[in-house]
Amino acid sequence: MKNREFLKGQVPWRASHPRAQPPVTFPVFIAYCSVAAALRWWNRKDARFIAILKIPDADGIKIYTQAAEVFLQRIATVPDHFIKVWDKEDFKGRLRAEREDQAVFFVPEYEDLGSEAYLFADIVADLGRPKREHIKAALLRSGLPATPGDIELLLSEPWARLSDAFPKHRPVRVGLERLKRRPPISKAPSAPEAMDLRQLHGLGPVFDWGMDLARDLADYKAGRISWSEVDSGVLVSGPPGTGKTLFAGALARTCDVPLVYGSAAKWQKAGYLNDFLKSMNDVFDEARKLAPAIVFIDEIDSFGDRAIEGHNKDYKVQMINGLLELLDGHQRRRGVVVIGATNHPDAIDPAIKRAGRLDKHYAIPLPDAAARLAILSQYSRIQLQGDDAARFTLATEGISGVDIAQIVRNAKRSARRRSSELLASDILSHLPHLYELSTDDQRAIAVHEAGHAVIAVALSYGELLSVSVKRHRIAGAGGNVGGALFALPTFMRRSRKHYLDEIVVLLGGIAAEEVVFGEFFDGSAGSLNSDLVQATKAATLIEAGLGMGQTLVVEEDHPDRLDYLRVTDPLLRSRVHDTMTREFQRARSLIADNRAALEEITDLLTHANSISGDEVREICKRHQRSSVSLAKVPMGRM
Repeated sequence: MKNREFLKGQVPWRASHPRAQPPVTFPVFIAYCSVAAALRWWNRKDARFIAILKIPDADGIKIYTQAAEVFLQRIATVPDHFIKVWDKEDFKGRLRAEREDQAVFFVPEYEDLGSEAYLFADIVADLGRPKREHIKAALLRSGLPATPGDIELLLSEPWARLSDAFPKHRPVRVGLERLKRRPPISKAPSAPEAMDLRQLHGLGPVFDWGMDLARDLADYKAGRISWSEVDSGVLVSGPPGTGKTLFAGALARTCDVPLVYGSAAKWQKAGYLNDFLKSMNDVFDEARKLAPAIVFIDEIDSFGDRAIEGHNKDYKVQMINGLLELLDGHQRRRGVVVIGATNHPDAIDPAIKRAGRLDKHYAIPLPDAAARLAILSQYSRIQLQGDDAARFTLATEGISGVDIAQIVRNAKRSARRRSSELLASDILSHLPHLYELSTDDQRAIAVHEAGHAVIAVALSYGELLSVSVKRHRIAGAGGNVGGALFALPTFMRRSRKHYLDEIVVLLGGIAAEEVVFGEFFDGSAGSLNSDLVQATKAATLIEAGLGMGQTLVVEEDHPDRLDYLRVTDPLLRSRVHDTMTREFQRARSLIADNRAALEEITDLLTHANSISGDEVREICKRHQRSSVSLAKVPMGRM
């Protein structure tokens, strides 16, 4: 009873509010209802939690952020809290969240959340669209009747129009009348929801697999082939935002079959293990009733790997065993195609990827320049040309289709503010800002990439295809500003020497920086694909996973398992350290021996930005020190 009395005076039912606290406008109150419902278990004094809340539209992030401020300031009395947009690469944000008493992250519902998000947060909740009762409560709070017509109108409006119609100084009645008098110019969806595979761009090899599946399903439905001839399981991976979910929807439309959606996170909401297994079985039962049909399992890496130890290992084992039972056998799964999507294919239990289950794996890459322009055209109906197209492709390098969709949404908002149609200038004005790298920065990057190239040629490591550096960098973003591109044989027998050479090539960039500048910079560490991280993984694999180190005793070749052992086993960590130190010295020695070639390649890169592997090999050959055989030295008088 005490808790209930405490809460009664804290909720923002009244329109008035202290100036020191965020304004509870009409749309903010609607969003507040969703936030408060999702966090109701933490609606108590001195609650401590980290929450990740999925919202249906990125345009509403500002409103939901204000709503979270209302919740945390009026409901929870602890002043230390943190609200931010979720970014899996934002490690500083995670550390800040752990220090505060309460933290709320928002993320658009179409973005992929890796399994680490569910481990990090106390709650991951999908807020969904506002509910009728939320709209009704907002109208009654404002002293207006909650008529069915007004509720339907407000449910159909996007956050951007609600925000425009209900600023804090305007009575809600006036804002509602304005919405009625000025309907949206266009009801076109912000995302191309109804596309089939032929309209998507940048999918890579999975496009061909999908088109083959469409033909096979058509033949199966016509009775020309049996189900055993249909390729009924695939694993699709790729960075967040590359379109894995969009691919599944487009594939279902291309195949003209129903799509049934599921995920470990969704099934876990049901409750205990038995409830989880029942929810998962229900999805497959529904697909069998609709067969032929496609089951899409999002974030399938959330099931984990039975080889990884943990306090909930038994639970994970039962989850995976239940999934394997559903995946096994063409006949038991007759008419059901299963697509598993993941950001982390290495984190999936190997049994899930065995023959007859999800035995094919396709990676959806980030879109290239042509694909990015095509995606822009699909979302905006604008085709950039000439300098505008060049600027767009330069500013969007390394971003996903979802990021391009967000750029278009922002541009459309600008057009709405002017009450005009969308223009190319609106798109260009919302591109990430580019700034030109200084001459010193370009030279430092060129030295680093030339170091990789020189050592690769010296060790005959693979085939060097090209080396490149960039003149621009996207403000506020990481990413590569240069690279050395190699080709390795599809099949090769790798010895200890190969892995050690790989480490030396990876360390070649910082070795070149050390030789030229006397120190190396921080660009070679941090991300999962950085030079030092990859070199450390290779050294750990030698020592603990391949029997090529000081012992033949090995652990299962799983990155998470080996990383865990390196952190917890001081002896293994020491051996990895010794390997890295020894190979770094070898890299420095090779750079010193090929200093003249390094300098010439660096100079070329700072002017041309890209040179071919053949040019690098020619330069290295020309500067190679001549070796003299003592056996051929003419003998003379002493």
